[in-house]
Amino acid sequence: MRTKQSILLAVVCIAVLLLTLGVPTAAARGTSGLATANALSHTIVVKPNGHDDTADLQAAFNTCTSHGWTCTIQLAKGTYYSYQVTTFGFQGSFVGAGPGATIVQAQPNLPSPAPEYNTTTSSYWNALPGASNPWPAVFTFVGGSYQVSGMTLSEPYSVPSLGFYDDGVSYDSLPGIIIVTGTQASAHFDHVTVLGASGDFAGYNLQDAIFFAGLTLVPGGSTVAGLLPLSGSLSVTNSAFFTVDTGPGTWNLLNADLTVCFDNVVNSAVPFAIFDTYGSVVTLCGNRASDVEFGAGVLMWQGYQVTSQVPTTLYVLGNDFQVSDGSNGVLLLDFTNSVSAVVSGNLIQTDTSCGCYLSDEPDALGYSAISVVGAASALVSKNVIIGGGAAGVYFTGGPGAVSGNVILGTVVGVWADYASGISIVGNVIQNSGQWGIAVTDGSSSIVVSHNFVKNSAQFDLYWDGSGTGNVWSHNSCQTSSPSGLC
Repeated sequence: MRTKQSILLAVVCIAVLLLTLGVPTAAARGTSGLATANALSHTIVVKPNGHDDTADLQAAFNTCTSHGWTCTIQLAKGTYYSYQVTTFGFQGSFVGAGPGATIVQAQPNLPSPAPEYNTTTSSYWNALPGASNPWPAVFTFVGGSYQVSGMTLSEPYSVPSLGFYDDGVSYDSLPGIIIVTGTQASAHFDHVTVLGASGDFAGYNLQDAIFFAGLTLVPGGSTVAGLLPLSGSLSVTNSAFFTVDTGPGTWNLLNADLTVCFDNVVNSAVPFAIFDTYGSVVTLCGNRASDVEFGAGVLMWQGYQVTSQVPTTLYVLGNDFQVSDGSNGVLLLDFTNSVSAVVSGNLIQTDTSCGCYLSDEPDALGYSAISVVGAASALVSKNVIIGGGAAGVYFTGGPGAVSGNVILGTVVGVWADYASGISIVGNVIQNSGQWGIAVTDGSSSIVVSHNFVKNSAQFDLYWDGSGTGNVWSHNSCQTSSPSGLC
């Protein structure tokens, strides 16, 4: 057994060896007196200074990045004030004392991007972010492998930036309070709260609270000519977002594993937005969204700007969406026929107090609890849908299945429109404002069986007579057009 003296001697020898190897002190790493570092654990503690913490935060990321893996930036309790901070290849953890205990608040009037990348034909994302081209976000991560947790991020200003162009349109609102970009990243956010406010993007000052996006780098600031997708492992869990256009949002992902689970979004147009995500597995589970205004609880749009047919799998499982009349619960628009979707076990309730859409004729977008347009395949099962909406489930394209859902009080319960190869089986549909189950506009090879449908204002089962190979059997209903479908 070692004696206390030998242990002390060993500690002294290690300290001398570290000094001989030139391990830098906290001051030598470029942090201010407000940030300290432990050379053995690579932990940097940053304390708020009460006025402008940008330099301390940037220095901490610079130092951590130079250390490589296992570096931690620890924020103390208190409020930090920051302009843009950019980091390349950060590996480690960025942690606070907890949401509400550690607050990072954006400074007013975040500087605009470089002039050559801030025109109607050239946007900030045409060049890498940094001091010479500050992207309109408080934190921009390029590449890296890291975790962010235990903090609140706040953008309280209705006009948060000095202005920037995005696709030729001028905005003051930020594309994100955090942007994750590059071509490869492992980025995980847990127990993070984001507070937004009103602004000029759909009424919000944050377009996406946390934005995962590929790069669009064009030398010389010319118009967009090439896209570099973002790949890797990405997640947002156990987090909360208030007054934002979108909570977590993505654009231009390839071969990514994206998990968005157990988050809460309040007052949003599109709480969860997935744009152009190919060759990926996307899972949204256990989330709650309330006060969704004229958008969708989940919007997945394939073919928005990037076109590919690399297969993608989407899981929307066990979410609770409280939407306004005129909003979708889940809206899948797949113009590339690349998405296989499972939408199951969700609760979608529509507030019909405004009466805005309840009596409207359903249309192609549906304003429906669940709309599936053009997917490679989709299973919509075991969802509970209550009130409002043009349709409980609107389905165009195919193949797919709508099974075991409970749908109460929509205009149309289940609507197959321009669809093919859809099974509508074992659903409970009541009190529809128009039709319980409808098959229209040339829909073919639709199987409607073993459904319980009653109290529809016009017909429990409706078929406009178009299409071929449709089968109606063993349904329990009261009225149908043509007769005999029950």
